[in-house]
Amino acid sequence: MTKGRKLTIHALLLEGSFWLGYCAYGSFIVTMLTDYGYSSATATGLMTAMAVVSFIAQPITGYLCDNYFSQRWVYVTLTAFAVPLYLLLNGAMGSFPLTAVCMFFITLAAQQVPGLVDSWIVRLQGEHPELNYGLCRGTGSLSYALAAQVMGAVTVQYSHHTRMVVGAAVTALSLLVAVTLKGGERPKAPKNEAAKVRMGGGETFKAVFGNRTYTLLLAVGFMLFLGSSCVGTFLPVLVKDLGGDSSHVGTLFGLIALSEVPGMFLMRAILKRVKAKWVILFGCCFYVIRLALTCFVPSLGVLLAVQMLQGVSFAVFWPASMNYVNAITEERVRSTSVMTYTSVTLGVSGIFGNAVGTLILSATGEVRMVFVFAVISAVLGLGIALLGLVRKLWR
Repeated sequence: MTKGRKLTIHALLLEGSFWLGYCAYGSFIVTMLTDYGYSSATATGLMTAMAVVSFIAQPITGYLCDNYFSQRWVYVTLTAFAVPLYLLLNGAMGSFPLTAVCMFFITLAAQQVPGLVDSWIVRLQGEHPELNYGLCRGTGSLSYALAAQVMGAVTVQYSHHTRMVVGAAVTALSLLVAVTLKGGERPKAPKNEAAKVRMGGGETFKAVFGNRTYTLLLAVGFMLFLGSSCVGTFLPVLVKDLGGDSSHVGTLFGLIALSEVPGMFLMRAILKRVKAKWVILFGCCFYVIRLALTCFVPSLGVLLAVQMLQGVSFAVFWPASMNYVNAITEERVRSTSVMTYTSVTLGVSGIFGNAVGTLILSATGEVRMVFVFAVISAVLGLGIALLGLVRKLWR
């Protein structure tokens, strides 16, 4: 077996174990908050605040990985802090300040890690082109799908606390995988040349945002995820409105993640035959369709069916854009570029998406109106992508 294939297996084990553990928090935090007596507006407001924290943290972490530390040890350090925080969260729920503080540190320790893992695997892929990012990320989605179903059942049968204990245990296992996954390290320079290799903040900023194609992709991703951030935060609210509980939330997020697997597994083969820009545009179109249909679902069954379109929206757009970022950015700022991209798409977009969604929900009391906003945002994202095509900004 070649080294590239061994690294692929090792990396998919990392993705799989991380997402298994993270699902305990990521899929159920809104439901957990509302079950402990917080209003839907308060729960989504907290999610907005955590999106701000994630937005600030991710580019900083990327810069540190490009210039000072390896992704491996940053992952190990952050995840080691996440494990006890998962266990503390349940006890903090009785106090709003303690809940907010605990969520703040979980965001720093775990919520920015998906971007960190992506940047790590992208760097490994740069060293070993045989490594398959889509297969690794697809394994993460498959793990998340299985975990969401199991975690939902555990919550209904036992408690939120039991689910978080299980999540902490699996997250601890991912540490063992990370410690043994080597490669993708920052190139070492002689001591007298280290200062020349390291880039200042201003120089890094110019290198990242001076790339017009990268900036275009960033704008498209921001608008798409501005709308889709409402899915993760407000779908549990819609599920409750349709008569569902934590078990249905688990099933929903499980099916969403499961639908991602085929597209991610096949993305390497697809990108060999189709240019990334066309794959990205395809994903944009189905984001619009999926969010538009969500506005009108009459029942839980239809909601489940519509969200399966995740397989031709996110599952197409995300791995294609990650591979595209890898292709169009300089190696010396690649970690910063990847984590800035995930920060903007999963962080900044979440800040504004959740904030606007919370205001809409508070003003109207109707969660479907939030998804009307999401459709408008996705349409604007598609429009920016098409404008970039007309102006020949895509490579």
